[in-house]
This record gives sequence, C-alpha cells and structure tokens, in this order.
Amino acid sequence: MKKLIFTQEKPSNVLLTKKKLVFSFLNMYSLYLFKKEKVFTEAVSNNFNLNFPDGKPLAWRLGTPQIRGPTFTKKFLSSPLAKEKKHFFVGGVDLKKISNKTNIAVKNLAFYNPPHISGYEFSVSEMDKIIYQISKFKPNYIWVCVGNPKQEILSAKLYKKYPAFYLNVGAATDFLLENKQEAPHAWRKLGLEWLYRLITDFKYSQKKVYKSFLALGYLDLVKQKELRKIE
Repeated sequence: MKKLIFTQEKPSNVLLTKKKLVFSFLNMYSLYLFKKEKVFTEAVSNNFNLNFPDGKPLAWRLGTPQIRGPTFTKKFLSSPLAKEKKHFFVGGVDLKKISNKTNIAVKNLAFYNPPHISGYEFSVSEMDKIIYQISKFKPNYIWVCVGNPKQEILSAKLYKKYPAFYLNVGAATDFLLENKQEAPHAWRKLGLEWLYRLITDFKYSQKKVYKSFLALGYLDLVKQKELRKIE
C-alpha cells in the first residue's frame, strides 16, 4: 500500500533554497483523502511536493513537531525574507489588509479568485487563466487558499506547467486577516481544533471531523522521509 510521506525539513529552511517546491500542510482529513481519493493521493506524492504534519495525531505518529499551516503563514509573511518578495494568492483576499498585517507593499501582492467548483478539479481553461495571471505577475511565492483537497490537486497541476514555490495553506489567510476565528491557543495546544470547529461551525465541519476520526485507522500509512539536501 502506498505511504503518505512527510518530510523532516523545516519550511523556513527550504524557502531559503533555490529549489522550487510545493508545500502541503496535511491533517487527519488529508490522510482520509489519501486513502480514499486517487487524484489527491497522486497530488501529494510527487517528488516536488513536501508534506508537513499539520495535525497533532500525525506529528505524534511521526515523532516530530506539529507544523501548522496558519502559524507558518503568519510568521513567514511577517518576516524580513517575505517583505521584498512578490506574493500571488489563489483565492479571495484583501490585498490592502494583507499589506497592513504584514508590511508587504501592495505592489508586491496580487491575487486571482477562481470560481467555486463542486468537485475536486478545476477545468483546464480555469487553470490556464490562473497560469496567465501568475506568469504576468512573476511572483516568488504562490499561496493557494482554496481548501483541502482542491488546493493540493490544483498546485500539483499548476507546478507541472509553471514551476514555482506553491504553498497550500487553506484558511490560513482568513485567520491572518481575521475573516475567520482561529481556535484559541489552549485548544490548539491540546489538539482540540477539530472540537472548536465542530462547536463554532457544525454544518461545515461535521463531515470532515467524522472522516478525520475514521483516518485514525489509517495511521499505518504515514511515513517520514529522511532529510535530504535541497539546493
């Protein structure tokens, strides 16, 4: 059975290299999708993809620290390294708000908000629109914020046509801009984000939480890859 491979690399260290890669911050729902959805399995199994354990059970299984997508996003966008770089967001964002939160000049920010789709895969014509916008702006980093599993599948396909740094961060920008309420720190520390989401947004979260619990039975599919040299 194919394994879901996680890296031991630190995201911040990889971003200092010249190697263009796709970052995916995966949780227990991701593990469920890995087991059940072939298109998602393929998307997160490419040699240009680095998977980080966003969920506490995954981090526990691997014996490594949890690396949360929202925490990484907030820290990196506020860092000196990000300030002089160009950032493109796939998803609806307010560029002025991002600029105010991160001190990145608006001229270094751009976005394209694709239409809502009911399935997992965007059409070829829609991907061409995204690639056109990206190639015109020429960003250093591309933040994909359309939710799991759409973002991982989309990034894998975009990368093959336009190699770059793609960062699949889901609702992280909504948390950064305070459009959505992030679980309090104490809940996150205890690994109870799922419960907070269930309480505050039951309609949206119930199916994901249920599938996440089913994924506890798939933890034997999780594996960690040894550190590798990234140029």
